[in-house]
Amino acid sequence: MEREKIFWIAVVLLILFLVWETIKYLITPIVFGLAGTYIAYPFQRKLSKKVGEKKATLIVLAIVAVLSTLFLIGVTLWITDTLKNLYLYLDRFFIWLSGLNMPSFLGALFDALAQSFPEKLRSILLQYTLSLPKLALQLIVFLAVFYSSLLNADFLSKEIYTLLPSSNNELGKKLIEKTRDTLDAILKTWLFFSAAKAIFLALGFYIFDISNVGGSIAAGILCMILELLPVLGGWIMWIVGAIILWQKSIMLAILFALYGILTVSPFPDYFIKPRLVRNRASVSSVVALVGIFGGIMAFGAVGILLGPISIGLFSALLEAWKEIEERETTQPSKARQSQDA
Repeated sequence: MEREKIFWIAVVLLILFLVWETIKYLITPIVFGLAGTYIAYPFQRKLSKKVGEKKATLIVLAIVAVLSTLFLIGVTLWITDTLKNLYLYLDRFFIWLSGLNMPSFLGALFDALAQSFPEKLRSILLQYTLSLPKLALQLIVFLAVFYSSLLNADFLSKEIYTLLPSSNNELGKKLIEKTRDTLDAILKTWLFFSAAKAIFLALGFYIFDISNVGGSIAAGILCMILELLPVLGGWIMWIVGAIILWQKSIMLAILFALYGILTVSPFPDYFIKPRLVRNRASVSSVVALVGIFGGIMAFGAVGILLGPISIGLFSALLEAWKEIEERETTQPSKARQSQDA
């Protein structure tokens, strides 16, 4: 009996090892495909009521495929210029940031980011852009995972709950809820809102002729990074753009400032964001900052999701441990009271 158990444990470990070796280089598109499904699922459900589930899934897939193709074309045409401008922007930004008077813990955190984040971001971008066939393959895997998971989303969500162990079912459900709350806060609020602002800012930089295509894309990426930082935000970028335009034309500078106020900050923060975050769990800005940037430096691009989720799960485990401790302390006291009675 003992030998049989050892044999099956060895077989399971071997299978897990082979599966990991098979997918480890494709883990990023797989995770992003599942994340894309999580974002697109509500839209797909609404659309399926009108055209049917299969057609709705194909329509959503077609939209995502077009966006992925445009992304691949953009990488092919502008990646070198974008990287050069992004590295320059980040260097100047961290120099400016080091001169600000801020709390010591934030200063230490930003100093650590200034030393490691620009190089890490550059290496991540180069990793996916030096080999265009590799990037194209990852986009194909992303689309395949996105389509299959979106088509079977209801089945997958039910299957997750059936896999929970019966002994700690309550803890498992709590971890799933914490993961869902973290994904809602990160994907549907932080990253979605930051990406929308970054697109508007990049378009503004290009339309107002502040920079070329590569420089505008780099400005949009930096705007997205700033939106994830506490206290700071994308408003810094439109102010910089307005200052640059002021030297050319005062009227253009005023128009760009109005454009930045309406599309980047503060108008969206006060009138659009509250509607997005209504009835959703919030995540501390410091937790999101540490989770996102720490995740990027630890896991690469996929760390944008894995970092905050891991911190969220850790906090859920701490809460569960506190509840268990409280139960253990209250149960003996009740037992003593019954004995005294």
